[in-house]
Amino acid sequence: MIIVAVLLLSGFYVGWNIGANDAANCIGTSVGSGIISYKRAVILMALCVIAGAVLQGHYVMKTIGRGIVQAKLPDLAILVALLSSGVFVTLATFFRVPVSTSQSIVGGVLGVGIGTLGFQSHDIQYAVLIKILRCWVLCPILALALSSLLYLALIAFLRRAKRVPLWNGIISVATVLSACYVAYSLGANDVGNAIGPLLNKYPEKGLWLAILGGLALATGALTFGRRVTETIGKNITVLDIPGAFAAQVSAGFGVHLFSVLGIPVSTSQAIVGAVVGIGLARGLRTVSLPQIRRIAIGWVATPTCAAIFSCLLYKLLHGIIF
Repeated sequence: MIIVAVLLLSGFYVGWNIGANDAANCIGTSVGSGIISYKRAVILMALCVIAGAVLQGHYVMKTIGRGIVQAKLPDLAILVALLSSGVFVTLATFFRVPVSTSQSIVGGVLGVGIGTLGFQSHDIQYAVLIKILRCWVLCPILALALSSLLYLALIAFLRRAKRVPLWNGIISVATVLSACYVAYSLGANDVGNAIGPLLNKYPEKGLWLAILGGLALATGALTFGRRVTETIGKNITVLDIPGAFAAQVSAGFGVHLFSVLGIPVSTSQAIVGAVVGIGLARGLRTVSLPQIRRIAIGWVATPTCAAIFSCLLYKLLHGIIF
């Protein structure tokens, strides 16, 4: 019972980190553009995250649970994978960097898989990893292209439309709804990052683990999500209401698409790609290139460091305990 409690708490800790870091991906653009207050936005996000986790979280949970490492991992390996991922995301959230929690947990699972089974083990599915890596590149590019096109179309429509204040109000409401959609997509994709390793051990408890993960993500957003929200909403490029709507719809679509395919993609990469797309549509000068470089470094460093750290930590703890 103690082992079970420790593993569940570790999964909850990772989910809390994901909610804290990725709250910005759902509501950062809405809050940054002044449509809705942070408090109201984060409550809406929490409800939609839980819904996404319960209704469609099982696709990515299966990939994280047994898709990368097919062999059943020991309890110590699962614990190390979760804690390694959680620590890196905690540090990133503290420094206001929207890193990829998907990359963090994939790196953690890969690291303990190598530490447990060896680099050349047939149970480590490198073909699946290559597929995930390709999707990591494709997702922000897709979001960037969609957001640019949608934003330009909206601006062109508003310039020609009559009763512009009415349409601005409609778009404001649609932007809040799009934030809910991103939150739903976050729950569907990132609950697998929080709880997926536990599914490796408890494959018959998928629904309860999804509920636990959804609650953990919601708790993280409610308690510690404001810091990264400011980075997404204001520090990359200043967004107007059409820009916030276009960014959120594009990011939500990209994450939802890959969630259904069972690929753990990054909501951080999707929303940053979408926000950059808005900036490019308005002119390159509106984009903070130093901020983009800082975020990109975090994306590369996170999976690499998580994999190395989890592998070494597992070997160290295994040597001490056994």
